[in-house]
Amino acid sequence: MIETFYVHLEAKTKTGNWSVNLPFLCSKCGVCCTLEDFLTAGEIQSSPETNQEVYAKFKALTIELGKLFEQDENRYNQYIAHTVCPFQTGNICSIYTIRPKGCRQFPNTPFGMLSKDCKALDHFKKQKMALKKSRIIKETYHFTVDKIKPVLFSKKQYDTCIGKLLKVGITEEEIALFNSLNRQ
Repeated sequence: MIETFYVHLEAKTKTGNWSVNLPFLCSKCGVCCTLEDFLTAGEIQSSPETNQEVYAKFKALTIELGKLFEQDENRYNQYIAHTVCPFQTGNICSIYTIRPKGCRQFPNTPFGMLSKDCKALDHFKKQKMALKKSRIIKETYHFTVDKIKPVLFSKKQYDTCIGKLLKVGITEEEIALFNSLNRQ
């Protein structure tokens, strides 16, 4: 199972209740990987003893940022907002396995849903709206490292969901992930 964020959608209809899990499939575009996002994402998920190079780089960064902040707070704010995360290499996270929780749970983060120019996030939002259309839906957000939320739907409801997703665009990879999160 791919490690990813998903939304659990639940609806009550005249014909019965249904629920489905809609996954977010990151395209690894790197748009979300700014220095500001990294700094607000929480702690790196390892110890300094285990990853000395990572912590040395982080310590050097905090010293540099502290000096910049002391010199000019506005310049500091501009710098962190427009600088790529120091652990991003070619749109890929070089510390992926130990990345902070905020990075791990993207886009369900304070900075995540506000990201601009992320085609995968825009695509996810369109898919979510297609499934919600004309219905009162309860949304809960989850991450696949936790227990997957159980789903409830008939064959017809499943086919309707897939039909709606096909209309707004869904790739074969997304269908496979959708199916793995919605096994009954």
